[in-house]
Amino acid sequence: MKIAIFHPQINNYGGGELVALTIASFLSKDHNIDVLSSFKTNKKQLEKFFSLDLNRVNFKVRKFANFIQKLPSVPSYKSSLQVKYLTDLNKYELVIDTGTNGWFTKKLKCKTVCYVHFPYFQPKKKGWKSITNFLLIDPRKAFQYDKIVCNSNFTKQYIQKLTNKDIEVITPPVDLDKIKPKLKGNIIITIGRFTYEKKHEVMIEAFKKLNVEGWEFHLIGSFQKNVALYKEDYFDKLKKIAIGCLIFFHVNMPHKEVLEFLGKSKINWHARGYNEISPNEYENFGITTVEAMAAGCVPIVINKGAQPEIVEHGKNGYVWNKPDELIKYIQGLIDSESKMKKLSKAAMEKSKKYSAKLFEKKLTKVIDNL
Repeated sequence: MKIAIFHPQINNYGGGELVALTIASFLSKDHNIDVLSSFKTNKKQLEKFFSLDLNRVNFKVRKFANFIQKLPSVPSYKSSLQVKYLTDLNKYELVIDTGTNGWFTKKLKCKTVCYVHFPYFQPKKKGWKSITNFLLIDPRKAFQYDKIVCNSNFTKQYIQKLTNKDIEVITPPVDLDKIKPKLKGNIIITIGRFTYEKKHEVMIEAFKKLNVEGWEFHLIGSFQKNVALYKEDYFDKLKKIAIGCLIFFHVNMPHKEVLEFLGKSKINWHARGYNEISPNEYENFGITTVEAMAAGCVPIVINKGAQPEIVEHGKNGYVWNKPDELIKYIQGLIDSESKMKKLSKAAMEKSKKYSAKLFEKKLTKVIDNL
């Protein structure tokens, strides 16, 4: 079958891109797969970063997308214009939209599936700028697919406010076979691209307040120059406030090395959503949280978004609301080796719910039933 994976922002190197490329990788064993994006991509770099076999996957830039990128307009309009004209996709037998979160407003002739990470729609402009609102996606007309799948119950509840269509939750893939606990060091780790919404500064300040010796805090994430999502001034700020502490940054570390680093770490932190009120800013799943749990790290994550679906407070980790709680929970773990081991074991057990094999099985069933 000729299948397109529609993911305009494939160069963002985040969790959404991992999902898109995992789908492309396993489907390419039996089908002809094109990943459609807005920019040229470096396949070898993607393979190395995500540790995926993409040898049989084709990467293509839509002609219309290429034209849009050259327009002298703001990025928000460019994003919505990407899906205004989709007739070129009808040459495929199946289109899987992993990149827009539901923005297709017209049903294609071919079969379609949408994998939604969170139903974000650009807010309408006000005043004289409202004359351009016709360029934006109207949520009331969106979600025109044969099947809608999403990553968490948190995400599902917000999609249900926008459509009455049936929604199936299939949590993102985590390749558990590649993750093994190793000899643990006194290491706290957080994983997430170096962008503002991940709240790295909150965790850095919390680490600086810890009353412990010999512990290190390692921040692993992607940073892509010349990609609008990434801001150099934010990354520079993080490095500046970390000076003088046992805090280390690892930029664009290949996924294989990330998993090895998780194996020797004891605790995993996550802070996206802190001090935010919009659900758009919360973590809609937490792939890295599951990876850390599979590696035997005890997760201490913010009590927002889908994180509480993964981490059960006091059973396989902790959820926190304020930085003081984050500090209290980690201090308690460091002071009690038995508690650390108990939660680590429970975290590894819970991670088995999110295997890549289970994801492949469930998504294949969705496709077969179209």
